[in-house]
Amino acid sequence: MAEKSSQSSCLVIGGGISGLIAATVLQRHNIHVTVVDKGRGIGGRMATRRIRHPGCGEGVFDYGAQYFTVTDSKFQSWVDTWIQEGVVREWTRDYLSHNQHLGNSEVYYRGVNSNRSIAQHLAQNLNVYTNTKVVSFEWQGDRWQVKTENNETFSADVLLLTPPIPQTLELLERSQIQLAPQLRQRLEQVVYHRCIAVLALLEQPSMIPNPGRIKLDGEPLSWIACNYKKGISPQGNAVTLHASSKFSETNWEIDNLAIANQLLEAASEWLGSQVIEFQVHRWRFSQPQTVYGEPLLALTKPGLLVMSGDGFIQPNVEGAALSGLAAADYLLKNFQSK
Repeated sequence: MAEKSSQSSCLVIGGGISGLIAATVLQRHNIHVTVVDKGRGIGGRMATRRIRHPGCGEGVFDYGAQYFTVTDSKFQSWVDTWIQEGVVREWTRDYLSHNQHLGNSEVYYRGVNSNRSIAQHLAQNLNVYTNTKVVSFEWQGDRWQVKTENNETFSADVLLLTPPIPQTLELLERSQIQLAPQLRQRLEQVVYHRCIAVLALLEQPSMIPNPGRIKLDGEPLSWIACNYKKGISPQGNAVTLHASSKFSETNWEIDNLAIANQLLEAASEWLGSQVIEFQVHRWRFSQPQTVYGEPLLALTKPGLLVMSGDGFIQPNVEGAALSGLAAADYLLKNFQSK
């Protein structure tokens, strides 16, 4: 339990990129920050998993967000720092003109070791609790008291909520926090694509061309990536498959073996090898279809509570980061005005 002190405190619920960037900024300004996340690992959809096999080595899979792009100078400054620190590198480019010499291109960035390693880098100096699911919170006196599934209690001056918006709405309801009808309606209009991912460890190298990615527009697959050629799985032929949102929605309740058989068959021409082992993961909140339209939402009663994430301004990693930065700026102004 976080003890009360003269130092201002913030509890960040959700350890994705939005929460971690906001927490980093707040901590740099001498705010006491605690991050709690219900997952086993930090990073949210910046997710990486390993599959070990005695005959085929260890496969390392980015199985959530595959890459990120940058359009905003504020986020670019963070990315440039990560590059200097050896955490991020350019993966590939999509040229926006037939004449590549014009230099019009979109850079796809990735974590040097994995995409989760970016989140781990952000979290290394933060006070982070994983496997910690918040179930409710209430305003008592002049602070928030936050309860978890494991009957732990955290206390903080302000809260920052960064889960997918439907999960945030559920948490607000369980905590009996009333929203104005117009605000609730706007938040409820933010809906997410589902995505089923298959992580396949191959016996032999895949047929996926360098630099290790194929973006598809058809069914049932939307994306195939070779993590070996991407550069994060040097000891194993690890391939990530992402199903289309339509396939994922239609087959959400189907058993893992049936799903894997369909998606591996659809990808067979790019695999070119026997699948030694596979895992299936369901992303219920893969990517927002719509966004709230503002960088954050702040409630001031009964206490200060701010919401941010990729469902607010851009449905991608950069959008989550920018929303987190906006939330941190808002909170710093609030602390300074106290």
